[in-house]
Amino acid sequence: MVDVAGQWLVPGFVDTHCHGGGGAALYSGEVEDVGRAARSHLLRGTTSLVASVATMRLDRILRAAAAIVEADAPNIRGIHFEGPFLSHRRRGAQTADALLAPDEKVFDELISAAGGLAMAMTIAPELPGAIELIERHRDEITFAVGHTDDDGTWTRRAFDAGARTATHLFNAMPAMTHRQPGPVGAALLDDRVACELIADGTHLSPEALVVATRTAGLDRTMLVTDAMAATGLGDGDYSFADRHVQVRGGVATLRGTDTLAGSVHFLADALATATRVLAVPVPQATRLVAGNAARHYGWQDRGTLAIGNVADLVLLSPDLTVEAVYLAGTPVS
Repeated sequence: MVDVAGQWLVPGFVDTHCHGGGGAALYSGEVEDVGRAARSHLLRGTTSLVASVATMRLDRILRAAAAIVEADAPNIRGIHFEGPFLSHRRRGAQTADALLAPDEKVFDELISAAGGLAMAMTIAPELPGAIELIERHRDEITFAVGHTDDDGTWTRRAFDAGARTATHLFNAMPAMTHRQPGPVGAALLDDRVACELIADGTHLSPEALVVATRTAGLDRTMLVTDAMAATGLGDGDYSFADRHVQVRGGVATLRGTDTLAGSVHFLADALATATRVLAVPVPQATRLVAGNAARHYGWQDRGTLAIGNVADLVLLSPDLTVEAVYLAGTPVS
């Protein structure tokens, strides 16, 4: 970490769960939207981005993946399929009639459409065939437990089978109790697993953020945005892809409901939250928004300031406002 005349020079942020921003959805199936959304995050310091594809009709998921592959978005490094093998009871904002049971043929179609960019898949481990799918394909893609109604039993089996991530921990899953640890307890206590946390002040209380980070430790915590298309636009009513949402007071919900529809913050905001709520110094907090995710997904050339690494850099003011972004050493403007 380098103190630049009172400013901070930090590694470019790595967001491994993001659905959109700047008025565009990464999963709309439109190449132009992919570029627009990715750039909105790049301008706020996210130099490595994983495009998350929400659960929609299978043909729309496949089209979305193809558009991401085709798009000219230099900060996109992979695709995360959030489904379609998810629990109906814990689907959150995912499209109900698009949820599917784990299926080998569907899985193969998704991987093929991703054209080498398939990086992660969220799956509900209690669904019939889920554990077997994880065991067969754990070397092809990183499986994440999420959108699950499991009491913890199947989550532990999923981790033993090879799943290595917990999708937006606490959200879209049962709460941890003194009798049933659920996915939360299983993930926090398993040293093999990285825990995604959404530090937007809405998805998690400050106490939950502190407890999760202290339990998992600074090395297994990955802050993600789960940002949706309206990120950066402010309050209003919006329609993107197959989602109709309203943003009020910086909180995005499915229109007419209280169901959260992702967040409207950037990783730069999450970094500021981490330093404030967790009382973590900036050098350590950057691990939560860059280094941990890069290491988790095997990107050894980024996420830290080190000789030989890609010069993905963010210059922050003393109050952690993004002042400048560099992608492979080139200023982003």
